[in-house]
Amino acid sequence: MQKRYKNIFIDLDDTIYDFAAASRESFEEAYSLLGYERYFNSFNHFMSLYEPHNLELWGLYGEGKITKAELNSDRYSYPLRMVGIENQELADTFCREVLGRIPTKNKVIPGAIELLEYLYSKYNLYILSNGFKELQEHKMQTAGLRKYFKRIVLSDDIGINKPNPELFIHALQVANSTTEESIMIGDMFDTDIAGAAGVGMDQIFYNRKGLELLPFEPTYTVRNLLQIKEIL
Repeated sequence: MQKRYKNIFIDLDDTIYDFAAASRESFEEAYSLLGYERYFNSFNHFMSLYEPHNLELWGLYGEGKITKAELNSDRYSYPLRMVGIENQELADTFCREVLGRIPTKNKVIPGAIELLEYLYSKYNLYILSNGFKELQEHKMQTAGLRKYFKRIVLSDDIGINKPNPELFIHALQVANSTTEESIMIGDMFDTDIAGAAGVGMDQIFYNRKGLELLPFEPTYTVRNLLQIKEIL
């Protein structure tokens, strides 16, 4: 017998909002505006330096080992340092340009709006995200996503990131919900799926990258968002 859920927690970035596309477009604009072709062989050269270091820093941020300010300072100065440029002011300007542009991009994952239209009348919907407060609501407004959600619950609210169980417990308290009547939808296994499972909440893994070797079997797995209509 299928469970009767009441509250659905949904990750934002790359689950329903196409952060990858919005981010790349914003980076390309900032790269051109600030004349970064003076320092790098190409935009792809810059990104090849930025992306792996950014992932490493987000891991440290998620573990509480660095602050948000340290994350932003280091990830934008690192590519410049790797080509021999020590210019924190330039890196900070690049940071401001990128973070100012991303939330203006109307980028939605295919099927997201149709899925939210379907879920909206049946469940209470909440965003549960590790993203920064100053960006998330703006992005959702621009992309036409905000109207579907009762609340936006962010790691910024309490200074704790997914997959830490404290953030999931906080989200349940915000929704006045229990794990039995809640489910988490997300594209990141380590944060969204493992985090929800860690507090006993069911999960829907949006496996958009086609990962095959998973640490454990999620409650449900889909390859596109509209498959969730068959579950809920």
